[in-house]
Parts: sequence; structure tokens; C-alpha cells
Amino acid sequence: MLFRQCAAKKRSLSYVLGDPVTRQGVIIDPTADLVAQALSFLAERKMTVQYILLTHSPDPALEDTLNKLRPLGPRVVAHESTEYQGVDVRLRDNDALHFGEETIRVLHTPGQMPCAVTYWWADRLFTGETLLATGPGACGPGGNIAQQWRSIREKLLNFPDEYLIFPGRESRKRRVACVAEFRLAFSDKSGVSAPAVHEISAQTKTDHAGQLDKTNNRSSRKMVGA
Repeated sequence: MLFRQCAAKKRSLSYVLGDPVTRQGVIIDPTADLVAQALSFLAERKMTVQYILLTHSPDPALEDTLNKLRPLGPRVVAHESTEYQGVDVRLRDNDALHFGEETIRVLHTPGQMPCAVTYWWADRLFTGETLLATGPGACGPGGNIAQQWRSIREKLLNFPDEYLIFPGRESRKRRVACVAEFRLAFSDKSGVSAPAVHEISAQTKTDHAGQLDKTNNRSSRKMVGA
């Protein structure tokens, strides 16, 4: 399997997975400033884009990007509850998506948005804005912080310690984390409870546009990577 994490100056992150046998690939959460990187990575390896995987409902800028990608033939994938009308494949919790000889599973992780999902491939979890490398991401339209926390605690933290978290956005200069870090940070011994995480998520709400990633020093020291 070929893998690439694409990063932009605005701190957004996209991912490319490619099967070298069948020459089929997928892009997770492409953005206008990252899609060129992703397509170049695939083109250099003579691969085609089979699916575009969305972890949440797209904003207008992402919709424009998806429209530009359609002539290339990929099918857009998202959770069945998304209101975005440009979806070709609507999936439910624990559905499997196959491309080439590879399989990606879908985990419905609502909270950041009602339709938020995490994609699970091998030992990697692509969490979008649900869980960044240093803590929960800011809620989007229709989001619910308490539900987001439940998704993190009851689904994502149930994976083995060594599983890697690949988020949809860089946070405090971090682009990857592992389950063990969050399990430790969110344990009772660490002093970080669900309300503390809720408070931090609310404080970083303006970070959703990639302009601000600050919390108060006392709270942020308790989070992963602080």
C-alpha cells in the first residue's frame, strides 16, 4: 500500500492511499490547496482516483474542489446522514469500502458534525476534525460537544494503543498521534475529564478556519503534546 499525508500552509491535511497492484487510489478530505499534491502523487505512480472520502459535510470551497474532481471519475463517499447532495456512496457505521485489494472501514463518530465519520485502515484512523493530534477539534454546523466526546471515548479509544491518529488539520504543529497518548491524557489519573475537554474544544472554536489554535495555558498543558 502507498500512503501520503499532504499538508498545506493553512494547516489542513489530506491523505492518499493507493494500491500498487491494481493502481487504484483514494483521497481523504481533499482541499483546494491540497488536491494538486494528492493528484500529483497518484499521477507519478500512474494511479487513478477511485473514491473521495469525506469525514464531514463539505464547506462551499470543498464543494468547488469536488466539482473539479468529478471529470476524473472518482465517486464521493460520506456518511448516509450528510446533507451534501453530491455524494455518490452513502455509508453506515462499520460498512466496508473496497478499492483494489484494500479495505477501509467506516466508523460513525458524530459530534463534530452529525455526519462525522472516521475511516479505519490497517493500524490508522483518519479522524477528520473529530480528533486532532492534540485533542478534539472544534464543532461544525449541528455539532454537539458531548456527543463528540462520547464518540472519541467509546469508539476511537477502544483501539489498541499503537494505532495512529491522522487528523484533518495540524494542531500545535502536530500532524499525527497514537491512541495510547489520548488514553493516558483522558484517563482519570491525568486529571482530564470530559468537561475539561469540552471547555478546551469551545475555546478553540475559532480555530476551525485554521486561523487560531490557542487555549489557556493551564488547560492546554493537560492535553496531548502540550
